[in-house]
Amino acid sequence: MQGNMDFDRMLSERFQLISDEMFMVGDTPEDWISLTDSQIELLEENGNSSENWSLVKVFREAVLDSVRNSVFRGEVRIAMTPAEIEGNRVDPILSSSSLDNVEVLPGCRIVSTSLLRNLRLGEGVVIENCGRITYEQDSMCGSGTVLELGVETGERNVPSSPCIDTDLAAVLSGGADRDDNLAVYRTYLDGFLSELRSRKRGIIGEACNIQDTPVLENCFIGSWVSIQNACAVRNSTVLGGELNPASILDGALVRDSILKWGSRVDSMAIVEKSVVGEASVVEKQGKLTLSFLGPNSVLAEGEITASLAGPFTSAHHQSLLIAARWPEGRGNIGYGANVGSNHTSRLPDQEIRPGEGMFFGLACSVKFPADYSQAPYSIIATGVTTLPQRVEFPFSLICEPFDSIDGMQPAFNQIIPGWVLSDNLFAVHRNEEKYISRNRAMHWKSDDKIIREDTIRMMMNSLHKFEVKSVKEVYTESDISGLGKNYLTEAHRLKAIETYRFHVRYFTLECLSSNPEKLSVFQRDYLEREFPGVSGAELHEIVSDMRDVIAESIRISREKDFTRGCRIISDYPDVR
Repeated sequence: MQGNMDFDRMLSERFQLISDEMFMVGDTPEDWISLTDSQIELLEENGNSSENWSLVKVFREAVLDSVRNSVFRGEVRIAMTPAEIEGNRVDPILSSSSLDNVEVLPGCRIVSTSLLRNLRLGEGVVIENCGRITYEQDSMCGSGTVLELGVETGERNVPSSPCIDTDLAAVLSGGADRDDNLAVYRTYLDGFLSELRSRKRGIIGEACNIQDTPVLENCFIGSWVSIQNACAVRNSTVLGGELNPASILDGALVRDSILKWGSRVDSMAIVEKSVVGEASVVEKQGKLTLSFLGPNSVLAEGEITASLAGPFTSAHHQSLLIAARWPEGRGNIGYGANVGSNHTSRLPDQEIRPGEGMFFGLACSVKFPADYSQAPYSIIATGVTTLPQRVEFPFSLICEPFDSIDGMQPAFNQIIPGWVLSDNLFAVHRNEEKYISRNRAMHWKSDDKIIREDTIRMMMNSLHKFEVKSVKEVYTESDISGLGKNYLTEAHRLKAIETYRFHVRYFTLECLSSNPEKLSVFQRDYLEREFPGVSGAELHEIVSDMRDVIAESIRISREKDFTRGCRIISDYPDVR
């Protein structure tokens, strides 16, 4: 019950905050006045026209000399007074444009735009060389659109809203309490949509810059947003703010979607029926459809469809991710990777659950259904085809077999549990630095550490699995659960035991060394079990030695690249 109450309270606060941002746009000024006869005469002399000049109002201090060659229909309010934006005076201009039922606040620059209809423009808005920018009542601005977060046949569908973040998307798309949580969410969403649909005018927030865009219809555009040379923006919400506005640029197409703060859609990318998370980018003809893309992520050239992709998801080249429920994110999808065999020829009803930080190598092919959620920071090597499976060993390498094994199914791959820790530790520490340095999100916070208590618990579970009844040269799933459709050699089992034990011990001793008062029950139990009667000074010496081992492992893993490069590229050492 307490959990439900907390969830209800969280949603209430979140919807209230987003409602304040989207609907509390400032009161309409009270000092609008009708045009005088001399003002009407001036406007007509400057090439302007109106069906009914009595419906056109201005500020008392309005200067109308810069209003030229424009058409006014319905109720039109144009302040035509300066505004102060970022400490600078901005003078208004209205030229060669058509306005129908529009309110324009001070400092706006509207030039060569064929139609503005049913809109409220905040102070300092720039609209130049655009086509139709319109809004109709009952528009939902992308909210309520169905997101297919993990499977294409509807079982994980979630209606979108600007309130959704990675954690909420995960709760609403899966888990034992999904139906109850979804019902509570829908209640708040219905209230939000009712308020949104009652709006008679669309909002373009303060200091927005919209240029060279032919179509922008039924959208909420937050303050400081930049839309330049976009193909079209339809039925969408684009959140802004002076510190972290979203942008849509250079041939991009956005439909039925929500762009969160600091996100960018660029270079002919397509975003349709999706949510682009805070500070994320879709560019270079990338396609995001029916999905949620978490904060600080990049989708370039490739395609993500019907997926929940968490923070720091990277797809920089042509690749496919489909029907993935990946709330932890932090992974990489290499060029030509096909993470998407969700279709059985009967229905596209299969799905994948990648683990946090997974790396899908170049041209790999991952067959569904698949669950790697208990194998975080694992790598599927270049060109590997994986069978439908569940893998439960963190920091693993799945690769083509090193040797031919008698009696082994030819489609099986080889798994090396813990390989990322034993042979590629530089990558782990580099990723941690990336998460810190590349985090541009202001509304989202995370734990930047990769080796932390939950990944340590997974290592300990793996150690339990490695306690085999009889030693063999080669193991499969029938011998050790969690190996999936892969085989494990005895040498790699022993190496994995050594690796996992080392990192469990190092993590716990580091926690003891850095902050002994905040040790968890799990960590205290481990220390009592593994180091009975060992003094604090002895423990300090042990962890000091382990730090040296860690540093050396990082150096060696990085040096491998340099050594190989020097052997192959003649001027490799000269340019590095």
